[in-house]
Amino acid sequence: MSQPDFTSAARATQAPRPTFSALLEVAGLWWLILCAGVLLITALLLNVHDGEVQRIQQSRVALTVAELQESIETDAALGLDLAQDRAIQSRLEAALAADKTLHAIDMVNVQGVAMFSTDRGAIGERWPAAALAAAQAGARRTATWSANIDGETITGQPLRNAFGEVIGHVSASYAAPPASLSLIALRASMPLWIAAAVSLLALTLIAVLAARWALAPQYRALNAEAEGAMHATLLAVDAVRARQNDCLAQLDALEAAE
Repeated sequence: MSQPDFTSAARATQAPRPTFSALLEVAGLWWLILCAGVLLITALLLNVHDGEVQRIQQSRVALTVAELQESIETDAALGLDLAQDRAIQSRLEAALAADKTLHAIDMVNVQGVAMFSTDRGAIGERWPAAALAAAQAGARRTATWSANIDGETITGQPLRNAFGEVIGHVSASYAAPPASLSLIALRASMPLWIAAAVSLLALTLIAVLAARWALAPQYRALNAEAEGAMHATLLAVDAVRARQNDCLAQLDALEAAE
């Protein structure tokens, strides 16, 4: 008479293992908080980076314009006719060659007509009204002025003679800062985004490992409970098998007696 293998079935019972839903329940909230923190820090760093880049560029351009202003005003103080001072053209071109971010450097008279320019085709042309208005406002404040025109930023300084009268302006133009969502801005910030992505991946791995570590005591207790239940089941199976064997032995004895 065949007997069912209760022992093998009991041993085949597996203890529970950590599931994805359990890991998500334990670590999901903390993972979301940390990811939000990383993204917030990345956005703040991008804002700071863009602001610092703009300030550095503006300071560099302002320094170039101030140096040209000083040299041109020195010539004017010496009584030189600026319209005939060809050295000014050389200075403008040298300043442009020293800074690759600049598009053009101009010197204009008080009416905004270019007397000298690194763009030879612009000599004799009049400034746009917005640039001239910004230059006149800057001359009244005796300060560096800036204007954004057609995707370019123009930064300039007023030129004064020995009597303090405004005799013109010297300016430098460069590309205006790109929009934060433009392709150029995204390319410039790519290293920071890569670092953020690596940080998010590292946080994900750490969250999974931390969740498994946090769930380990619970699953060890479940394993111990399952092993205890399995041991009790095996003992009960052995007892049933022993009684079954006794019954079979008694049946065999009765059959032999008959």
